Amino acid sequence: MRVSLIGTYHKERGAVTVAALLAILERVQPEVVFAETPPTHIDAYRDDSHGTLESIAVARYAAAHSVDVVPVDLPMPEESFFRDYEEVSRAIERTSPEFRRLMDLNTERTLLGGFAYLNSDQCIQAWTDIYREELETVEYIGDPRFRDIYDQVRDTMERRDREMLRNIREYGAHTARTRGAFLVGAAHRRSLIEKARVADETASSRIEWDLGEFLAGVE
Repeated sequence: MRVSLIGTYHKERGAVTVAALLAILERVQPEVVFAETPPTHIDAYRDDSHGTLESIAVARYAAAHSVDVVPVDLPMPEESFFRDYEEVSRAIERTSPEFRRLMDLNTERTLLGGFAYLNSDQCIQAWTDIYREELETVEYIGDPRFRDIYDQVRDTMERRDREMLRNIREYGAHTARTRGAFLVGAAHRRSLIEKARVADETASSRIEWDLGEFLAGVE
């Protein structure tokens, strides 16, 4: 199975629109869409009540095409996880002018560049810089509780990436479908690409990754 790894943003923003993502899906013509959502949320994702840019585009695509929509993410964490992460994020933002600059620059490039930017090496580098500044700022703040929360968040993201790839490989091993699209927040792309390459080197895989050919014609 050939799977297009499509980095996205979860809301419409500037050039990142439902119409732009739908145009990519029409170009790729996936027979299966792998969704960055847990099984408990897949019904809302499929029927357009989930409310994310991806789910709206997929619902519109599914209205005209036969397509499987497969949840691949881990179960949602407890609410306390998100509250704690928000607390640490606010502290980082207050403390680090460089973090604010990097986030503003990434937002500006997303608004202007749309999916071409979200799926670029430039975006991968932007998130690498953002994550580095987050960690350095948490270490500078020096609050052990904040460091524990930050480590939990990073560990959760790592486990999510591994689980999403595992579920895609599992599906690919037992299907006759040949074209897929994996819609995932652009911040995950570097980790997913690296993990997919390691897996391909260490085990036989029926997944062939398209990391950018789907952008042909996208400005």
